[in-house]
Amino acid sequence: MTGCPAKVGNVADVTTTDRFDRATVDAALAVAVRAPSIHNTQPWAWRLGRDGLTLLADRSRQLPVADPDGHSLLVSCGAALHLTEVALRGAGWQVDTTVLPVPGDPDTLASFRPVGRAEPEERALGEVEAALRRRSDRRPFASTPVSSETIEVLRAAGSEAAARVDFPAGADQRIDLAVAVSWADRVERDDQAYQDEMNRWLRDPDVHAMVDGVPVEAIPHVPAGRPRHTDVPLRDFEVGVTGRQLIERDVDERPLIAVIFTDSDAAADHLRAGRAMMRLMIEAELQGLSSCPLSQAVDFAAFRTRVQGLMGWVGYPQMMLRVGYPGAPTTELVRTPRREPAAVLQVA
Repeated sequence: MTGCPAKVGNVADVTTTDRFDRATVDAALAVAVRAPSIHNTQPWAWRLGRDGLTLLADRSRQLPVADPDGHSLLVSCGAALHLTEVALRGAGWQVDTTVLPVPGDPDTLASFRPVGRAEPEERALGEVEAALRRRSDRRPFASTPVSSETIEVLRAAGSEAAARVDFPAGADQRIDLAVAVSWADRVERDDQAYQDEMNRWLRDPDVHAMVDGVPVEAIPHVPAGRPRHTDVPLRDFEVGVTGRQLIERDVDERPLIAVIFTDSDAAADHLRAGRAMMRLMIEAELQGLSSCPLSQAVDFAAFRTRVQGLMGWVGYPQMMLRVGYPGAPTTELVRTPRREPAAVLQVA
């Protein structure tokens, strides 16, 4: 299985006292860094020590304009947290995960301690493959609706006690959600500092060495005079930079919208939301679905409060996703760049 974490020796012969070795960690991080992040900023790092692996927040990659409170950074790191667990399980490790942060140390987010070895289950291997395959699909989805049975599979995959997934589907809900997202999108588009920051994270592979940011090839191009007919708008990366993936057909887009809720709105909840988002994305991939973050309405605390009040939601909305069947082969999607494991790993 190309790109998957390698098994280390004979799993049955490895004792529970064995530590993660560098090869195991490098292979696991090659999966973990495929987590999505706002503008592909990749705001994470790991530290390997005698007791295991630690996930850290990389505040040097926090967006000062788009993410002043670190909400998107923590959601992104929560997704990387889940993929770290997925990759280690896929390599045959049993892991005890402690989710932080702890008071006084907000940048130490989680620790992974090896507690044994076991032959990886087929499900674990399938999740690793799905994580490596997944791309954020910003193109129009096919008109095929997602069945109620599949929606329940997605709901179960993304939900846990402290984070849950819902799918607003009623006509009134869709209208209210469209209003909330459109308002947030307009506020961001009218903020020159926001646009300047976003454009700094757009990269042209013909000019730049690609290790982060959003490739221009990954941005769907909407010709002037032919706007996308979508009830809930996507983030417009074309403001200031013209995309290259031409949308050639007129599509009335009504994707499935997934909303991730938590009961409170602390840093630990933002991490939980990122883990839930990643579980949902992996399950969507396993179900043959595409997904893409839809985060304008939850970027800022004021936005989250506004959409929560407008929609009459009890929980705190932490993340939104578009989900649907791909309208074109996913193999045509540009693979967004990631830093190599060596660039994000500290060895104590």
